[in-house]
Amino acid sequence: MYKFLKIPSVLILVIVVGFCSTAAIAEDNDVDREGNLDEVSLWNSLPIEQFEANIQILDKISGKVFRQKIKLGTPVTFGTISIKLKRCFRNSPEEKKEVYAFLEVEENEQKIFSNWLFASSLSINLFAHPVYDLRVEFNEQR
Repeated sequence: MYKFLKIPSVLILVIVVGFCSTAAIAEDNDVDREGNLDEVSLWNSLPIEQFEANIQILDKISGKVFRQKIKLGTPVTFGTISIKLKRCFRNSPEEKKEVYAFLEVEENEQKIFSNWLFASSLSINLFAHPVYDLRVEFNEQR
């Protein structure tokens, strides 16, 4: 009776060992000998730096939407806020279309916002103002 139980357990052991060694080989392809991740597995290419960005400003009181092209380092005043583009990137053409910009917003010479905004992720928009809504738009050039 015991000989019958030993044969399947040996077979199961061989299958498990074979599966574990295959998983280890698959993991080794993404990690080099020093433990660094293979850069190709993280992204296809580096983002492309832009020197201007298109922003959309919504006046919540009047309901009007304004679009403005803003250049790097040049503040744009809209109503009571001043917007300055610090950095802007877009993904390379091989990747999903995305534009992200680091903006600083001042009101009455007081910084009220300093963070990244993403064109495709409107729900991540962290800019909260009682009168204005600010978004980054996709650039026409691609």
